Parts: sequence; structure tokens; C-alpha cells
Amino acid sequence: MNTFPVRNSVKHQIQLNLLRNTEKLKTSTILISAPLLLTAQRYYGSMDFFTEHFGAAIPTQDQDFFAALYFFSSSFLLFGVLPLLLIRFVFRERLRDYGLCLGDCRKGAFALLILIPLIALFFLLPSSHLEDFRSYYPFAKSIKSSFGNFILFETLRGLLFYTAWEFFFRGYMLVGLKLTFGAWQSILIQTIPSCLWHIGTPDGEIFGSIAGGILFGIFVLQTRSLLWAFLLHWSIGFLLDFFIVYL
Repeated sequence: MNTFPVRNSVKHQIQLNLLRNTEKLKTSTILISAPLLLTAQRYYGSMDFFTEHFGAAIPTQDQDFFAALYFFSSSFLLFGVLPLLLIRFVFRERLRDYGLCLGDCRKGAFALLILIPLIALFFLLPSSHLEDFRSYYPFAKSIKSSFGNFILFETLRGLLFYTAWEFFFRGYMLVGLKLTFGAWQSILIQTIPSCLWHIGTPDGEIFGSIAGGILFGIFVLQTRSLLWAFLLHWSIGFLLDFFIVYL
């Protein structure tokens, strides 16, 4: 009697159960770590926290710039570095599978050429004339006095904040949860905390963050890369500040 098929079937079932348990553990880790990291950033990584605890050591005219830099750096650590370490050393998965690659360059570049002008014309330019946006942005009002400081600020904002933001929501959460919940549900799941994080910003931006969470999620899955969503998000932030400061 040949027992090899039975043994192979049992072995296959054990491997399947192991994979399912591993995926459940990863899903649970993402769902509990996400609110913890978001809360830590909101309370201990904010500009207000920096001003309250370290502001006295910084000249008044530079406080908002350094407070914003602290905010960007804390976001880079909590939204970027820590999730990356979890993926690499706890989940033991490849970072390229979470969007750290070029992906579909043709599709990504084409989408940017279409989306950036449309968003700038129909959302950013009108918003730059609204008082609630003008009083909220840019984060560091001192950069208005120097174009060099403006460029430095926006560059640091992009490299530290937007890279980590996209990795956290569209990589760590979206890609990390996709196998368990499916692509569309994972897009919606990461959109919820992304929207809630915007509470306190102008109401137009909060509603826009819902559409943005869905749009960026689809964009990442279509291009299989975070790069193009990052460039789009960075462009939106840069252009809004530019319109407010220089128009």
C-alpha cells in the first residue's frame, strides 16, 4: 500500500495551517501596532510637543522651523523605520513586496502627468485662497521670508514625512493586510486612520483625505510601487505651500 500521497497531503495541510497562522499573526501585529504608532506620533511627535518641551532652547524666529523638523523626523521614525524593521525582521518579508521598488514606471509617470495638474487646478489653487488653509499652512511660517528656507523645508518634508507616510499607510498597512482582507477592503481600512489623523486640519482637507486615501491606495496597487504615490503626495504638499506663500 502506497502511503506517500497521504503523507504528502498531511504535510501540505500542516504547511497551509502554518501559513495561515503566520498571516493571522502578521495581521494582528499590523492592526495593533498601527494605532499605537499613530498615537505616539500624534502626542509625542507633534510640533506642539517640541515647542512645549524644547522650544525654550531655540530662538523664537526659528522655533516653528525646528518644531516642524522634529515633527517630520518623528514621523520618519514611527511611520517609516519601525514598520520597516517589523517587516524585515519579524515578518521576514521582502521590502520590495511592500512597494520599495520602481514598479510600473510608465503607468506611474503617466498618472502623475495627468493627476498633478488636475489636482493643482481644481483643489490646491482654490484652497490656497481660503483663510483656514492659509492660516494652517505652511507649518513653519518663518519660511515665507526666504525662498532658500522654503525649498529646504519642503525638501525635508518630502524626504522625512511623505516617504514615511506612504510607507506606513500604503505599504505597511495596505500591502500587509491585503492577503487577509483583500485589496479593496485593505484600501478602505488604511483610509480610516489616514482620515482620522487629519482631524484638526481644515475641513476640506479632511474630506479630501478620504478621497486621497482611496486614490493613493489604488495608485500603489496599480503601479506596484510607493514611489509614484510619494511623488504625487509630495507634489500636492509642495504646490499648496507654494501657492499660499508666493501667490
